[in-house]
Amino acid sequence: MSTRPQEWLPDPSGRHQLRWWDGAQWTEHVSDDGEAATDQPGDAGFPPPPPAGSGPGAPPRRSGRATASLVLGIVGILVFPVVCSTLAIIFGALALRDIGDDDRIAGRSMAWWGLGLGIAGLVIGLGLIAYRFA
Repeated sequence: MSTRPQEWLPDPSGRHQLRWWDGAQWTEHVSDDGEAATDQPGDAGFPPPPPAGSGPGAPPRRSGRATASLVLGIVGILVFPVVCSTLAIIFGALALRDIGDDDRIAGRSMAWWGLGLGIAGLVIGLGLIAYRFA
């Protein structure tokens, strides 16, 4: 199921420049050099277009796990060192795994910062626990 809105897109049949996507299926409305016409899509069963924002020229999407890692790392340093810092380390590692070499996902530096702050917060938290019970 495509999540693309209604719009003119390149004709998947290749017979015309553009064909109208009505949000659910290809229609008979086509356009060549700005001139509208009709041409039945036929029984070719063209696949739906990819979701909007997923093409080769689409901007990279930000990793939610990288954002969570950075926020948890900051909160871990300031408020709840052991719990939030542990979660920051986990989310940072998962974000770095997800990002890998994929240029379509942004957030590598946030993941590294979250991971580093998580490690620092965990060391601080464990140090505070050791000091309290020593």
